[in-house]
Amino acid sequence: MNPWDLDVNLKSVVLDLLYLSTFILIGTYLRRYVKFFQKYLIPNNLIGGFIALLVSTQGFGWIDLPSERLGIYVYHFLALTFIALGLRQGKTNWGKGPLSKSFASLSSYLLQGLIGLLVALALFYTIMPDLFIGIGLLVPLGFGMGPGLAYAMGHSWEQWGFEGGGQVGLTFAAIGYLYAFFAGMAIIQWGIRNGKASLIQSIDHITDDMRTGVNKSGDYPVAGRLTLSTEAIEPMAFQLGLMGFCYLATYWIVDLLATGMEAAGLEKFIATLWSFHFVVALLVALFVRKMMDKTGRSYIIDSGLMTRGMGVFLDFLVVGAVAAISFTIVEKYWIPILIMSLLAGPATYIFLKWACWRAFDNYYFERFIEIFGEMTGTINSALVLLRVTDPEFKTPVAEDAVYGSGITLFVGFPLLIALNIPFAFFDGQIIGYWVTVGVMAAYWLILMIVWKLIGFIEFTRAKE
Repeated sequence: MNPWDLDVNLKSVVLDLLYLSTFILIGTYLRRYVKFFQKYLIPNNLIGGFIALLVSTQGFGWIDLPSERLGIYVYHFLALTFIALGLRQGKTNWGKGPLSKSFASLSSYLLQGLIGLLVALALFYTIMPDLFIGIGLLVPLGFGMGPGLAYAMGHSWEQWGFEGGGQVGLTFAAIGYLYAFFAGMAIIQWGIRNGKASLIQSIDHITDDMRTGVNKSGDYPVAGRLTLSTEAIEPMAFQLGLMGFCYLATYWIVDLLATGMEAAGLEKFIATLWSFHFVVALLVALFVRKMMDKTGRSYIIDSGLMTRGMGVFLDFLVVGAVAAISFTIVEKYWIPILIMSLLAGPATYIFLKWACWRAFDNYYFERFIEIFGEMTGTINSALVLLRVTDPEFKTPVAEDAVYGSGITLFVGFPLLIALNIPFAFFDGQIIGYWVTVGVMAAYWLILMIVWKLIGFIEFTRAKE
């Protein structure tokens, strides 16, 4: 089903968004006063999401928030997040730090994907012959790529018989967040005690403002600049309008491509096309930004306000994603979800701990904790963890993380294609999954060789 075609009335949409807004407030309140959440720096959106899950349709049923509608909101917030990302920055740093970060992220995706797929195949051949093997492919989507993409891809696979694929993707994403913050904070405390952190010797520097999530000191960060006169238009309204225009263009482009595919007899690929709408959205945003840069008009785009817009979409995305988890679907797939999660989390930790001390020239622990936070959560959770070890972002790690994420999106696009091999080329047949295992293993080998070559070139230059 095309995610744009959900039959829902306006009243339900408005009430849903009002409920999600309220749960964000509840999450903020609980973070402000509950010591447990402060200790592990659990973000407000995650707290609000789990509260929503308990009281909504999937839980006690006190509030009408069904998974189907929430999943659609997650789908759209994902595209808007990428649009804000594409519009806010006009240049990219392609140095060794971002490239190594990108390669470490891609290698983690592949490791998670191989673990998930091999576990699914093992279960299929032994105790669960009716298992939808593609469930294993949701591990890197949920852990490393976030709830929006995990839902979009899982939902698109439902046409191949994957019951509740979107909700399974959201479940993996929620488990990933738990790894990011609970395991992440434990790793940070271990690193500080053992002298691994470069800038701090204890976590006593974490202020009450950081723990409670409320800035009471009076030294408030600046959100953005007013690039247009408020008597003509509210600058934030213009930024949102620009995002909306890019999303409208995205819809037109994807709809046109879908029409062309239907005319060409490629109907079975249309659902996959709609699940990749966020890629088109990012390309449209980058094109608009480039044109504004070329014509000297990009000064009216404020990076601060775009970042705030991206943060708003991401907060609503996370609340909706967690609230959309279906206990019925989790009960159906609990064995593979449990096994894959118990293997993928520690494997990601072990691999990144090995890689970060070999791939980078400095700030090994800070880079390790940032990438671990991103490969089990999102870039936001990564930056939250990094701030504990680098309070003022004095190291280049945060900048490398942002630029590296952009590089990862493009260099890793073949991975998204590889994840769809069983469906796009083999109609969901078992051979398609084995081909995917081979492609992912070969892709990982190529990445490691290129990564090693880049390190050798940098070492040679340094000697010269």
